[in-house]
Amino acid sequence: MNMASVTADHVRKRLGLTSADIKDEDVMAFVTEAAAWLSNEIDKTLNHADCTEAEANAIRNLAAIYCYCYVTGGVAVGLDFSVGDLHISEAAAKQIAFLKEQVERFINRETVSPPVASEHE
Repeated sequence: MNMASVTADHVRKRLGLTSADIKDEDVMAFVTEAAAWLSNEIDKTLNHADCTEAEANAIRNLAAIYCYCYVTGGVAVGLDFSVGDLHISEAAAKQIAFLKEQVERFINRETVSPPVASEHE
């Protein structure tokens, strides 16, 4: 199976940000934070440099939300974020909501217990 990784460019592309908007080192700090938070949520250690595509997408999505909050002066912790009194375009708000929904779906998929097999099968 091919493993995926998360780069600063992957994250910035989620919301149309550029390296002029946010530096690689800042993006990667958010990637590390997102991977750590998700690891805690699903009780499995995620490595942004060597993970499944589903894990990479969840990390990219959450890190993109963190980046957007950072460049707009907002605050993000886990899946809670606020941008204060700033006006967010409807398109950006919809994209952030979509990314958040995708992260929540990943967490739900990863934390569902598999069915227990019956002794009589």
